[in-house]
Amino acid sequence: MPTPTLTTSAYVLHNLGLAAGFGGSLFGRVALNPSAKLINDKQDRAKIVNAAWNGYNIINALGVGATAITWFFGRSKINGRSISPVAHKLVIAKDFLMGATLVSGLVNLIGGGFLAKRALGDGIAMESGSKAADDAPQDVKSTTKLVNWLGVFNLATMAGLIGVSTWLDNTAMTSSKWKLIARVLP
Repeated sequence: MPTPTLTTSAYVLHNLGLAAGFGGSLFGRVALNPSAKLINDKQDRAKIVNAAWNGYNIINALGVGATAITWFFGRSKINGRSISPVAHKLVIAKDFLMGATLVSGLVNLIGGGFLAKRALGDGIAMESGSKAADDAPQDVKSTTKLVNWLGVFNLATMAGLIGVSTWLDNTAMTSSKWKLIARVLP
């Protein structure tokens, strides 16, 4: 049975959004932030790291936004009950993970914007891409800790989304009910 074009396009957009959000955040956390220590000047370090993150925040927001839009649109049409009890539970789990990803990502976006403004405007000192210097203002230290904690949380929720999405896809593909539903999708 051929896969419907609109459904396939939404599926691709959904997965590309997850890939962009997860991949970029993982790269920043494990490669960019630790490598910033190679920059000798602590204020330059903060400027470069914050400029890099702010540059990627647009891609991250668009990616996660595309994932959310395609999920909530599809979710409004099919809740999983029509497929199986397991699929319904996976849909609820994905709802939770999507909400947690969106909220933590938004708070991180705001916190990152604050840090970038401070780094590029006032100049702040950073020990690494993820640790404010001891002589940094307290609001910068607190925001850096929040952004780091939420960054790890956000990565975990996106990893959960990828896992639950795969499980849900596999559950749907083995369902004869889903195969009947898929025939009428655009």
